[in-house]
Amino acid sequence: MAEVIAQLKTQIGQQVQASSLYQSAHTWFNALGARDQILVKGLATLVVLAFIISWTWQPSEKALKRAETRLASELTFHQTMKENAHLFATANPASGASFKGSILSLVNNTAKAKNIALKRFEPEGTRGLRIWLDQANFNSVIDWLELLETQKGITIEQISIDKVSPGRVNLRAVLKA
Repeated sequence: MAEVIAQLKTQIGQQVQASSLYQSAHTWFNALGARDQILVKGLATLVVLAFIISWTWQPSEKALKRAETRLASELTFHQTMKENAHLFATANPASGASFKGSILSLVNNTAKAKNIALKRFEPEGTRGLRIWLDQANFNSVIDWLELLETQKGITIEQISIDKVSPGRVNLRAVLKA
């Protein structure tokens, strides 16, 4: 393998030396004085360093800035979620919020009170209910879910909320009594 690389290197070197551009540049360089040759070598070194910097340093700087921006955004999002965590905390059993009765009737009645139409629902085990909402108002849904948890003693076991349009969502959830 090393021999193949050495042969390839030799062939490329011979082709470069045989080119007319190399010949004219070599002739021009040899015609320069010793001080001018040193100056041309120094300038060539600076040009090579400039290319290395522009091809490696600048892209990595841009990537670093993008990562810092994304980190700041994620930290802001995390802080917002942390500040609003109390809105989604589970009901405290000591607060007197405990569920009694049919989960279907409770969920259906509270949804109607919040102007939320259940698209579909089905029992989930003995004390659960799987629900589907389409094109529901996001703020109404969040208020409704908070009401179910904090005042009615219903917990949200699973939830999936997908944005459909500004202010509108599709929701899939499993509620447990």
